[in-house]
Amino acid sequence: MKRSPVFFQCIAFLAMVSVIPLTSCQKEQQSIETVPATNSSPKPEALATGDTLLNVSYESGTLNSGIAGLGTTAASAPDAAYMITPGSTGNYGIAHKVTLDDTAYSSAGQPRSESDALNITSARYQPGDARRYEFSVLLKDWTTWTSPMPADAEILFQAKPTSSGPSFFIAAKRNAIVFRHGASAQDNLVADYTGYINQWIDFRVDVLWSNSGTGTYSVYTRLPGGSYTLKAQYSNESTYNSTSAYGYIKWGLYRADQSTANGSVATRIAYHDNIRIIAL
Repeated sequence: MKRSPVFFQCIAFLAMVSVIPLTSCQKEQQSIETVPATNSSPKPEALATGDTLLNVSYESGTLNSGIAGLGTTAASAPDAAYMITPGSTGNYGIAHKVTLDDTAYSSAGQPRSESDALNITSARYQPGDARRYEFSVLLKDWTTWTSPMPADAEILFQAKPTSSGPSFFIAAKRNAIVFRHGASAQDNLVADYTGYINQWIDFRVDVLWSNSGTGTYSVYTRLPGGSYTLKAQYSNESTYNSTSAYGYIKWGLYRADQSTANGSVATRIAYHDNIRIIAL
């Protein structure tokens, strides 16, 4: 059983990312291989009922995890998204790949390859909703940061209203994995990921969505072989600071405004698995 936990539309948000620097026990790691990508599924699985609003396990072996309406990459490169085996706790997971300066790995004018739950009504969020978001990520053969490389934010997961910048995101920045929300609030979820490259790391974000200053965030990390540890907590926040009717989640790789000319790493690959949304 699986375990539980574009160009940014706001120029100010992009400026914020560029200026400020940016733990479910693990099964034994196995050799990971790629398998042919496909969006087809002979029998799409139904969304889970009860308190689990979305459960993307990828055990269907397909890019949409057998869930009708689940969005897959809009990038055109054949390997912008592909299945990998094994996953974090099961047979499959998904890989997203972005190579800079190649439009085949771009969408809406930005270098990115992301999956999303935009069209899954039960997975959307609005003010008043209390939600838990969980996902597992593996930084595949990740090139670590050294000076004078730019301090790029490689966004791995984000919650985003439809017509504004992210409510929050989790990103690899320098050699840390960070949680970012609001105008400038940032916390290290993994202070130094270099010892965990090619290993699965789990994240959990509990949110009370609010546009009236009553929202909360509790953010947890689970490192390989460890337990969930609280890494960031906020209260009395306007967590839904948008006029959008609703928000949705995306996962993969978003490499906003990066280029090899600026010294950014040419190719990045991130694996994802166990994306879940739970009503709190």
